[in-house]
Parts: sequence; C-alpha cells; structure tokens
Amino acid sequence: MAGSAVLGIDLVLAAACAAAWAGALAAAVLRRSPTAPGWLPVWAPTAVAMLAVALGVLRFGLLLAAVPALVGDRLLGAAALTAPGCLAGLAAVVLPPLIPRRAPHLKLPALALAAALTTAGFLAVVTLGTPAGWLPAVVLAAVALLGAAAAATGFARGWRHRAIKAGGVLGVALIAGSLAVAWMDSRAAAPSAFHAASHHSTLASTTTSTEATPRGVDTLRAGAPQGPVRDYTLHARSERVTLDSGQTVDALTFGSLPGPALRATEGDTVRVTLVNDGVPDGVTLHWHGYDVPNAMDGVPGVTQDAVMPGQSFTYEFPAVQTGTYWYHTHQNAAANEPLGLYGSLVVDPADGRDPSVADLTVPVHTVGGATLFGGHAGVWTETVAAGRQVRVRLINTDQLTQRFSVAGAPFRLAAVDGGELPGGAELAQTVLPLAAGGRYDVVLTMPEHPVQVAVEGSRGGALVLAPDGTPAPASVPRFVQGPEIDLAGYGAPAAQPAPAPDRTAAYTVDRLLRFVDGMPRFAFTVDGAVYPNIPPLVVREGERVQVIVVNRSSEVHPMHPHGHHVRVLSIDGRAVAADLRMDSLDIRPGQIWTVLLTADNPGIWMDHCHNLQHAREGMVFHLAYDGVETPFRHDAGSANRPE
Repeated sequence: MAGSAVLGIDLVLAAACAAAWAGALAAAVLRRSPTAPGWLPVWAPTAVAMLAVALGVLRFGLLLAAVPALVGDRLLGAAALTAPGCLAGLAAVVLPPLIPRRAPHLKLPALALAAALTTAGFLAVVTLGTPAGWLPAVVLAAVALLGAAAAATGFARGWRHRAIKAGGVLGVALIAGSLAVAWMDSRAAAPSAFHAASHHSTLASTTTSTEATPRGVDTLRAGAPQGPVRDYTLHARSERVTLDSGQTVDALTFGSLPGPALRATEGDTVRVTLVNDGVPDGVTLHWHGYDVPNAMDGVPGVTQDAVMPGQSFTYEFPAVQTGTYWYHTHQNAAANEPLGLYGSLVVDPADGRDPSVADLTVPVHTVGGATLFGGHAGVWTETVAAGRQVRVRLINTDQLTQRFSVAGAPFRLAAVDGGELPGGAELAQTVLPLAAGGRYDVVLTMPEHPVQVAVEGSRGGALVLAPDGTPAPASVPRFVQGPEIDLAGYGAPAAQPAPAPDRTAAYTVDRLLRFVDGMPRFAFTVDGAVYPNIPPLVVREGERVQVIVVNRSSEVHPMHPHGHHVRVLSIDGRAVAADLRMDSLDIRPGQIWTVLLTADNPGIWMDHCHNLQHAREGMVFHLAYDGVETPFRHDAGSANRPE
C-alpha cells in the first residue's frame, strides 16, 4: 500500500475510533437517563463499543504492517493512547455482566476513559512529531485521564450535570493537552541561528568544531575573476505590466516579466548588480540550483542583509556549472517571488552553444491568474526547421509541481536540475512532473508538423514549435494525460557506484499543530519542530552524509538544498540506477527519498520546502559547516525576512 494511503487511512481510523467511543458513551448516558428515548435500543452502547474496538484493532494492525520510518510517531500514539482506550472501553462492555453490583458505577467512567484516550490518540496524529518522544504522549494521556476522572465525578452527581460536565471537561482538557504538546514540540530544539550574540550560537550541535578560527559567511567568496566578465544590472521595482494577452497585472519585476535572461559560458565570471528601485520589503538574488560561494547565496539574515529601496548589492561568482538554472528573490519570497521577481540563468559549455540546435529557455510561471511560458501569456509560437534538433529548457518558477506534456514528437529528457542525464530512452505521451524550482531539459528532433508543449491547468500559456511554412494550430494546445516519467529507472546506469557515506541523517516533514509567531496553527514541520527551532545539520568539509527524507504530510514538499546538488540514491525504496543529481526534490505524500550529500561548498546553507508558503510556516532548516558563523540577523530587530 502506498505510504500516502497508509497515512490517510490511519487518520480516518483514528478519528472514527474516537468518534465511535464518544458515540458509545453518549448512548450509555442516554440509556441511563430516567427518560431514555424509546428509539434507542438497550444493546446500542455495546454495539457501538464493539465497532470502536474493531476500528482500534484495524488501526493498530495497519500501523504495525507499515514502514516504521513512515509511521513511527503514529504507532507511538496508537500504543500509548488508542490501545489503552479501547481496552478501557472493552472492559466497560465485558465486566458489568460479571460484576452486576458494580456495573452502574463502572460503565460510564470506563466509557468516558475510552472516549478521552482515543480522542487523545486522534489528537496525537496532528501533534506528535518525529523523532517520537514519550513526554508529549504522556502529557496527552495524563490530560485525558484527568478529563475522564472529572467526567466520572460529574456522572456521579446526577443526570442534570452529566452531559455538561462530561462534554465540557473532556473537551477543554483534551484541547489544553493538545496545545501543550504543540507548544512543547514547537520549542523542542535549540534555535537554528548562527550569530555569536544572544541565542545565535556557533555551530556545535552534533559535532565538535575543528576550526581554530571561525569563518564568517561574508568571507566565503570566489577569488579574482577568471576569464571574461559577464556584467549585468537588474533593477527591482513595482510596476503594472501589460501581458501579450492584453491582461494587466500589478507586478514586482527585475525590469521585465520574467526578469532578463542571463547567459554565460563556462569559465566566465558572472557579475550582477542588483538595484532596488522600489520594492518596499527589500529584495535579494538567490541563484537557484547554482552552487555559488556562500556569500553570494542571497539569503537575507544568513548570507547578507536585504537590499532595501535605494540600495544595491553586487553578486559575483565563477561560471563553473553548465546547464539550466534560475534566480529569484529570497526576501519575503512567499509573497514577492510569485509577483514576478524571477528570471533564468543558463551557462553554456566552454566550447559554446551548438548553433545547429534550437535552444529555448522556458520559465513557466503563474501571475495574476495567467500562465506565462517565458514572457507569453498566450501561445508562444516558435518556428523551427523540420529535422533540426530542439532543446527546450523548462523551469518551474511556481510554488507547486507543474505537469508537462509534449505532443507531436518523441523526446528525451536530457538534463535534470542543470545536470546532464545521458542514456535516457525516447519518450512519447509521457507526462513530466516538475518540482517547484526544478528544471528539465527536453530534447527532440523537429518533425514536419507542429509540436505542442503544455502544462496541466494552464490558463492560456503554451509553447508551439512549428516547422517552416506550417501554420500554428488554431486552438490553444491542451495538456495531454499519460503515464508519468519514472526518474528512478530513467537514464543510463551510473559509471561509478555512489561512494559510501560517512554517516546518515534522517528528517521527517509533516503538518502538525504548532505555534508559529506565537499563534497555534497547522504548521509545516521538520522533525516535529518549526523554524527557527530546528537544529542545523552540521557537517565538516569533505564529509559525505546520506540523508533520508520522509514525507508524512498530505502535501507535496519540493525540498531544496542551497549550495549543493545531491545524488539521488532511492525514491520510495526503489534504487536509482543513473547518476541523478538534483537540487529540487519533489517528495510526495508518504514518500521516502534517500540522497547522498557531499559537503564540498563551505558555508551556512538554507534547506527548505520550495513551496515558499510552507517555508514561511516553518519548513526551513540549515546545512551548516563546522566553524562557520554569520554576522547577519533575521530577528524582529532586522528587516531580513528569509523564506
């Protein structure tokens, strides 16, 4: 059974079991009333209780059969809360016939205990984090016991007090308990910050520093420029943009929508001056997927201060990676990047681009309800001679997974996240799901008829490749459904096996009740905690770390490590044969990804979900090199808002 199905069924069973015990309690209370309703049979409490027992057994069996890494905290909650609750309720049904004199005094308290504990078991699903700990489970159990005891006291005082006291006490107690657990787990880890003052500590979380003198992130820059310097200037501003469809949108841009396409050749030095002409929140440039020196990473409060209106900042880094990348702001990015603060970056091989190949860079973005293919809100038609090879560089600059179809010609997936993927077979009628922030390079040979590239859910935007002399289709291209590409099995087997890791680190991402900015909400968590209370993964330069990421939530999380490409070892238990390097991992509900990270780029690097709203609500931690500190801050006293 798929992991997402296990988690969903468990949630339903936990809720149904708790509801059944509450129903059994309500039925028993009504039967004890002097004016018991005639429509309620005498056997109703027992029947509902047996249904509740069956649901509890089903839940426990489901969790025992599942992958332990996926259900660890769920199993703890079921063992500590749901199982004892079912046993208490079963006792309420089985014992009264054996001890009839005590039955009136035992049945209602036992059913109240069953309802309280199984409700706590349901609340544990949305509050207990991973790694699972006994203390939060004990808190929920203790509160449930206190609530059940108070309810039993209410039952003893007569019918007038029963419903009010039982329901009120149980409800308040369990809500208080779940909030207490959420607060404890929200504060479960030392703050993930890196300043020498206040709680911004040096990076001595899990290793002992070997650095004699700590290095600041602002010193981690490239040397003197080598080769030609590609100079660009980007002006960030607020403006009203008229799309080619005629629609007008209020946008934030780097001078155009999308921003200027930056292009360099391997061996160049890229120098980009960012000028803030009017973005009130401030702005930065993050080079998504490009492993720049840490000082150039563009994360406010970690590698620099945000560039506020009237200020500028110059980014400079060597063009050592070829392929398809992009740039965007990382300041208040959940709100501002979708409005247009993004653009493409392509680095060609040292021998230049092949003139025989039609090379198209296609960032796909949603703004103002319109789907842009490049700068086109309508159909972008590109004329290509039949027989010519075409390379389409797809870039997902949105917050959610985009699903692409290519209709009209067989194609090959030539590169993923900037890295070439040799040996892939030709595909046809195959859907390409692309993670938020991810890139796919699609290569095909132009046939004598049009080729259509579409994205699922597009509101007008699409790409049509039309051969010379052939009119483009009159209708808007539509997304074509089909089987999805299997990245685990695509591409030629790696020439060399992955090196052995020095150690393993595991992370579980989830959505749990937590406190964010002082308010309780269903936040996006890493190991049960929310940023900034998630400890960093501390590494030494040269170390290899096998990282296991478990998605226990019901949402897709496009996890993005800054400054590094990781080698994907397995996807949901399936070994990856190719040498697949990625920086944007589309981790679906219930999936487990195993990757190998090589620590070869010193600094403090943000690792986060690239659904930036998820990042804003807690799903951020850091990869931090031993002995590296930062002078920058992102607390309430600064304007920096990294996300």
